[in-house]
Amino acid sequence: MRCPVSRSRAALLVAVASLGAVASACSTSTAVPGTHATTSAPAGHTSTSPSSATTTQSTLPPVTKLSWHPCAEKFLCASLVVPVSYSEPSDGTLKVAVVELPASQDPSKARDVVMNPGGPGGSGIQFLEHTYSQFPVSLRQQFNLVSFDPRGVGSSDPIQCESAASLRAWLGLSPAPTTTAQVTTLIAQVKAFDAACATKMPKDVLANLSTAVVADDMDRLRAAVGEAKLDYLGFSYGTYLGALYAQAFPSHVGAFVLDGALDPSLSATANSEQQAAAFEVDLHDFFAWCPTNATCNSELASGAAATYTEVMNTLATGGTLSADLIPALGGRQTVDYGLALEGVISSLYSTNDWPYLAQGLAAANAGDGSLLAALAYNLAGFQTNGTVSNLISANLAVNCLDRPSLPVSTYPSLARQFAKTAPDFGPAEAWGQLPCNYWPVPPTGRPAPLHISQSLPVLVVGSTHDPATPYAWAVALTHQIPGAVLLTRTGDGHTGYFFSACVRNWVDGFFLTGTRPPKGTVCASGT
Repeated sequence: MRCPVSRSRAALLVAVASLGAVASACSTSTAVPGTHATTSAPAGHTSTSPSSATTTQSTLPPVTKLSWHPCAEKFLCASLVVPVSYSEPSDGTLKVAVVELPASQDPSKARDVVMNPGGPGGSGIQFLEHTYSQFPVSLRQQFNLVSFDPRGVGSSDPIQCESAASLRAWLGLSPAPTTTAQVTTLIAQVKAFDAACATKMPKDVLANLSTAVVADDMDRLRAAVGEAKLDYLGFSYGTYLGALYAQAFPSHVGAFVLDGALDPSLSATANSEQQAAAFEVDLHDFFAWCPTNATCNSELASGAAATYTEVMNTLATGGTLSADLIPALGGRQTVDYGLALEGVISSLYSTNDWPYLAQGLAAANAGDGSLLAALAYNLAGFQTNGTVSNLISANLAVNCLDRPSLPVSTYPSLARQFAKTAPDFGPAEAWGQLPCNYWPVPPTGRPAPLHISQSLPVLVVGSTHDPATPYAWAVALTHQIPGAVLLTRTGDGHTGYFFSACVRNWVDGFFLTGTRPPKGTVCASGT
């Protein structure tokens, strides 16, 4: 199971890419699907898009109370009607899928906490259905836990640009091309992917998938569940969504928790460069951890760093590995640099996955890329039943609207620049903006600091060695929201809630009592 996410641009060109991503922040890890072998590892708007805050409300479809019906075990489901375009209500409507875990005491009197797990492109419905038991009984007694698939995601009129086979081929591309032939191949594949999106999706829908528009949808959700103020728990990219909501609707902000923060003021280039450096730190933390773990130390007897370097250098210079996966993941296949790098990135979101990285590197050193490939497909949204989520398509659709990209001609020099601080991930991150250069609709957003004039009850959680959302972003976001308090978790892994009982206690207590930690509070991982 995977949870909150802020997907790296490397992971997205090696899978396609983000300014906030979809990856793991859960405290537990399940076996990686897809391999035949058995493993036993431990587990204001910054956008220029029109918003409902500036549109005549009478021209929009009315917000009506949600009509809930039972779905799955324990849950209720409903659909929220939203306009395709808040500035052009005559363009029609979309349906946003919503899920609720009713409070175990009296749901009719309970408050609602709305959650977003990250992405963009992460399914809030799957997140809540898979992780509800990790939220404390006290919270589940007194709150209805609510989540949703944002427009274009999962069950909400999903964007789906390519088939599973095409996506597997995409993952095999070189994410950091150095030769003219590699650049030509990559650009051709990117253009084909973007063209498929343009062909399969109406242009007015593609033009209205930005985070700013989803923030407008979330305010309609607040009204539809009958809350005057929105209580919100956003992870990773979900912090960016929460931040834009707070700027657009400050008077509707209830208790807000933003865990694994993005910095709205950063350009796509600065975002990618800093994220690459953070992944580099996390990789070297894995190298340092391995000798302290008997199993890892035994599996990588030559040293984690040495084994990693040997495997990845061989692949980067044209070598391949063999893999034997289940048919849903392509069966027998070769694994090249792009797919292996995606597998490495996948394993760095959670320290619970470090044992898998050790096993994957040991196997790769012996010529078997099965585990690294399975990790890669897992991060990219492939399921063992043969289906694949629309994570990659939705991620691109949102990110390409949220921030403009640089000209393609700048990417080779950016790759060299990023490699100075992040030799393993920097070049791939630099090229990660490429899909947005050919996206069928232009960007509507621009990076900018938040502009909020009133003090808001916001708790920002930042982790000191978070690979996907660097700690500095949490500090920056806290400074941009008047009244916000920063809670720090020390350690590796993406987001803090699922890695620290201390963080969970403060977050849960904030929702239950309204009390936030004193400024300067630091939580250790685990405790």
